[in-house]
Amino acid sequence: MYSISRKTFLTLLLFCAGIKSKIKTFYFSESETKTVLSFAEVVLPIGETGMPNLEEANVMRRLDEELYFVSEEIQEDFHSAVLVLEYLPFIYGSFRCFSNLEPEERIRLLELWAETDSDTVRAVVGNLKLLVCLVYYGHISSWEFISYPGPFANPPEKWSEARLHYQNLLKGNEGII
Repeated sequence: MYSISRKTFLTLLLFCAGIKSKIKTFYFSESETKTVLSFAEVVLPIGETGMPNLEEANVMRRLDEELYFVSEEIQEDFHSAVLVLEYLPFIYGSFRCFSNLEPEERIRLLELWAETDSDTVRAVVGNLKLLVCLVYYGHISSWEFISYPGPFANPPEKWSEARLHYQNLLKGNEGII
């Protein structure tokens, strides 16, 4: 009879239950990924006809890639922003984290926070929205719907050393650039 450890069993159980993130990230934790995806679902027009979904536009992968290479101060600020977003509903009378709210409730809270007197709350929501929109609309899959023809003369995409390094990390080739 084959025995497995309790830790392995619980990991397999969580993975089979769908709680474990299917997105490999180096910057975001699993809980942060869930929060950012919940935010992106209500901020971006993914439900409109012709618009790409979050996977097609590689939103989480691109966010993770961009934030993986910035300075530690910026990384800490974005970790803090995601943490504030996750627990801010408690201050506004909700008894659930942002990522566990229904989409209608998330939209209602975002509209409320857009009108708040708190500069911090508006900065958190605004900066997260800016970054999410940047990576979504920067992806070629969204260009046709927004009538963007693409860069002039349509040059081929040239990846930086940082992007190549990140791709190698995803593939498990850490030392190759």
